[in-house]
Amino acid sequence: MDNFVTEPKVVLVGKPVMDISGIARFLAAHGYEWPEFTSKIESMIDLGDDDSSWIVEFAGRMCYQSWPKTGQPPKGRTHNEHVQHLIEVGHGACIEHATFNFAIWDVSRSLTHELVRHRLASYSQLSQRYVDSSSVAFVVPPAIQELAQTDPEAYQMWVDHCEASREVYDKLTVKLADMYSDVESGLERRKKARQAARSVLPNATETKIVVTMNARAIRHLVELRANPAADVEIRALAVKICRILQKEAPLFAHGLNIVTLPDETEGVESDHRRV
Repeated sequence: MDNFVTEPKVVLVGKPVMDISGIARFLAAHGYEWPEFTSKIESMIDLGDDDSSWIVEFAGRMCYQSWPKTGQPPKGRTHNEHVQHLIEVGHGACIEHATFNFAIWDVSRSLTHELVRHRLASYSQLSQRYVDSSSVAFVVPPAIQELAQTDPEAYQMWVDHCEASREVYDKLTVKLADMYSDVESGLERRKKARQAARSVLPNATETKIVVTMNARAIRHLVELRANPAADVEIRALAVKICRILQKEAPLFAHGLNIVTLPDETEGVESDHRRV
């Protein structure tokens, strides 16, 4: 059905890039060596897709100055073991140094009202004051999707309500724009009309948002929102974010396991909660 969506979308649009020359300057200034890191960068132009986890290991070693001195043999854990150990012992401050940027769409305003409660994070969301909502889509909640199968009449009632709200929005923006005809700026006139007319749009109204979170905050989001007790829509989003983390930065997903819940939806179980 046009303008009705049923599944959240999310893609990774940014992640850290390590400044290798800066790391080298620090190590040289202190007479340290980092054999595994050096071997990694000598074998390729950069660290590939692993910059974020190497930044985290650098931060972890900074706490204890655990690099071998020049000429000494390597000591301590491997790179993978080091990052996993930080998670296992709950040293979450170190993994905050890795940040990731997500573009999210086909989600409801209800979902983003819950999402923006998560800190630390940065959010840039579609503005209903500046962006025309006359052709806006609506997100069909999973329960309403089920209702379409069991009670089509009730489902149609929900659809009609959403479409009616959009029609009222259109009529109000015209009347409000006329009311503000004395405002010289067309942009300001439209903004004033839209910010008032948007009040009739339901929480199901589709929105788009860019979210930046560090790895610790992402784990916290996944643990809370991919939990069986969470709202089904945001749970689906959290599971997708978990999958992105597993693919793009698997060390930070250490102990996060996607499972099938009794209602046949997916959730995430964590072996290391509250990192």
